[in-house]
Amino acid sequence: MHDKIYSFAKVVWHATYIRCRDRFHDWKYRKYWSEHRVCNGHEYADKTFYIVRRREVYTGLFSDFIAYVYKTKLALDKGYIPIVDMQTSQNMYLKEEQIGKVNAWEYFFRQPGGYSLENTLKAKNVIWGSGYTEELFPYMDVKYLLDEKSGFSLYQQIAQQYFNLSVEAQEMVERFFDSVLKGHKVLGVLCRGTDYTSNKPTGHPIQPDIEQMFAKLDDVMEKYQCTKIFLGTEDKEIYSRFLEKYGEKVTTSRKQFITYNGETAIGKLIRENVKDLKAEGMEYLVTIALLARCDCFVGGHTSGTVGVMLMNDRFEYKYIFDLGVYP
Repeated sequence: MHDKIYSFAKVVWHATYIRCRDRFHDWKYRKYWSEHRVCNGHEYADKTFYIVRRREVYTGLFSDFIAYVYKTKLALDKGYIPIVDMQTSQNMYLKEEQIGKVNAWEYFFRQPGGYSLENTLKAKNVIWGSGYTEELFPYMDVKYLLDEKSGFSLYQQIAQQYFNLSVEAQEMVERFFDSVLKGHKVLGVLCRGTDYTSNKPTGHPIQPDIEQMFAKLDDVMEKYQCTKIFLGTEDKEIYSRFLEKYGEKVTTSRKQFITYNGETAIGKLIRENVKDLKAEGMEYLVTIALLARCDCFVGGHTSGTVGVMLMNDRFEYKYIFDLGVYP
């Protein structure tokens, strides 16, 4: 009898311990990623630093860019100094041993407020911003992105004033532009991989097929007298189709392409096949920055396209395919 009581009590205690432990872990997790203020010392007493961060691990560079532009505007509106953090937690561009030591954001962009995480180590007023991204500007609304009178212009101002390329990225962009694009009337094209048009991921914007894209480009090339196409794509099949149709008019800054296997998303293929994720991120960034330097732009509705729109509000012509979302 005593053994049965002991066994029952042991089971109840263990279940209670597990439940309490998990709840405590969840509470600590939510607290860590919620906005909170800390005091690390007495330096910079006249300033308040706001650490801009994101909880998601496998998001792409321009998905992050969109979120950071939005969060930076919130910080600036309150008079805080924003510091983008891609150092203290896992992300696409850091190896496990680099977490806490390297800020991957600074591979690609300069800090928007001119200060780094190191400046906060002994700072008096530091706010760790929420890592959650439930609320953003309506980047899924193509009409909002293209309307010069919408609130999107405020985010374009933030991106263009505070989100400057790193020295390394800027030099790469300038070298390619001066040697390949300068002196041409350039149509920039962003064409998402065939993984989208084949897999049709639920809730994501529908991408144009290659024939829809070609029909639009033919019209824009003729109307605006573009002499060159700068293509942004990571998909080898799409690149080959563009070369077949437009020949020497097509150029790209990308050096490596992915062959879609009909199953895995292009992003996952990149993560599985690319050894140097910084180099891959830099190649993507340079592509988007060069697209933003083109005279005209046509693209499917993607995070990269939103990035292009944030980086340039002065295209002679711009068009985003607005085809709804996959069911």
